[in-house]
Amino acid sequence: MNSDSPSPHYVEGVHSFTFDEGYLVCRIECSSFYSRQAQNFCGGCKEMDFLLYHPEKKDLWLIEVKDYRFDARPKVLDLVNALTRKVKDTLFLLRSAAVSAPDECPPEGVSLREFAKCSIHAESLHLAFLMEMGMSGVWTDGGILANVKNMLTMALKFIDAEPVCAPITWPHRVGPWRVTPAHGELSKRIQIRRRNKLAEIQAQRRLERERLEAKVKPPAITPDDKKEKQAKLPLWKQRLEQRIAGESGNHEGRKKKKKHR
Repeated sequence: MNSDSPSPHYVEGVHSFTFDEGYLVCRIECSSFYSRQAQNFCGGCKEMDFLLYHPEKKDLWLIEVKDYRFDARPKVLDLVNALTRKVKDTLFLLRSAAVSAPDECPPEGVSLREFAKCSIHAESLHLAFLMEMGMSGVWTDGGILANVKNMLTMALKFIDAEPVCAPITWPHRVGPWRVTPAHGELSKRIQIRRRNKLAEIQAQRRLERERLEAKVKPPAITPDDKKEKQAKLPLWKQRLEQRIAGESGNHEGRKKKKKHR
């Protein structure tokens, strides 16, 4: 990678993540293998937000980002169960994708298949849960976030004895990334999803307009229809149209015209 070129960043919610050089980044949500197949496996399969792998260090990170400042926060036990399930399902996805996932060109990061085949050689595995709980001082005063960390450590210590559990914007470095505000920027996958949705809506509206126009399209006018319409006109208007058409407007001319017919 050219040192002069800016590092790629990835948007999650209102945050922008920039990862250290040398790490492969995978976003499972960008994989059609996940969305069309694995996501429905065994009643539903969940995924972590970011997967990082350094081929030289053989270092694997699974990262989940939760911001409850804008959404309702579940109970602590429900939250811990959901997070541990994400870890379990992501590990399943990595093993199965190395064998079954097709080659893809995701809008963000490397493909799930490529990442899975590389990360299978990992020698260290780290879990990171970056969360804003919608409460002030929860990290410094040993509040709800510390409680979540204790429960996650007990549940996942056989995978990572010291998982990272910190606020998203924690000022101290806790992993190979840094977080900055996204300033309204959307992730590429969201941009593509919105464009596809807009194109779908426009196509649907165009189809509805075509169906409506087909319903209200006036029928073709036949000679009989013209005669009927002419007969319904007031007499003065009939005579005016005859003169405009170059026909004689007197009685004798009309009699001659009838005889010729």
